[in-house]
Amino acid sequence: MQAAVMDSVRTEPATLDLPDPQDVLYPDFQFPTSPEPGSAPSTAFVVDTAAKADWAIGRILSIEARMARRAELSIELHNRIDAWLAKAQAPDTDSVAYLTGLLRPYVEAELAHQHRSRTLSLPSGLASLRRQPDRLEITDREAALAWCEAHAPEAVVVKKDLSKTELKKLLFQKSEPVPGVDASLGTDQLYIKASA
Repeated sequence: MQAAVMDSVRTEPATLDLPDPQDVLYPDFQFPTSPEPGSAPSTAFVVDTAAKADWAIGRILSIEARMARRAELSIELHNRIDAWLAKAQAPDTDSVAYLTGLLRPYVEAELAHQHRSRTLSLPSGLASLRRQPDRLEITDREAALAWCEAHAPEAVVVKKDLSKTELKKLLFQKSEPVPGVDASLGTDQLYIKASA
C-alpha cells in the first residue's frame, strides 16, 4: 500500500538554492527579526533611505512569493490526497451500495411483520429504516417566483436588509448616529507589488 502511494508521488527536479537578490544587492543590510505580537517594533533597523526602502520592498516580495509557492504546493498536495481517497474509497462505496440494495427488500419485509419497531436487530448489527426529510430544490427561480406571486403569494418572502451605502451617507456625510452600527473612517493601507 505504502509503495503504491509512493509510486504515485511525482518527484520534482531539485531547484538551485540561489541567494536572494536582495542579499546580493544589499549585503550590509541584515534582516530584522519580527517583534512579538503586541510589542513595539524594533528600532535596530530603520528604513530611512531609498536603498533600505528598496531592500525592504524586495524582501517583502520575496517572502510573499515563498508564501505563494507554499500555498500552491499545499493545494496540489490536497488535490493529490483527495484524488487518492476517491480512488481508494470507490470499490468500498460500490460494495456498500450493492449490499445495501440486496439487504433493503429483506429488511422492509421483516419490518412489515413488526408493527412498532423500524429496526431489525441481528447479531452483526442493526438495520433501520428512517424517514428522510422532504427535499426541495428550486431549479428555475424566476419561473417559480412568477407562479407563486400569481397563485401562492404566501410562498413569496420579502427580505428586509440595510443599505451600507445609505448608512455610510448618514454616518459620514450627515454625521447622524445610527444605533446598532459601528463605523470608522478608512485608513491608508501599504501595498507592495513588483515593478513592471
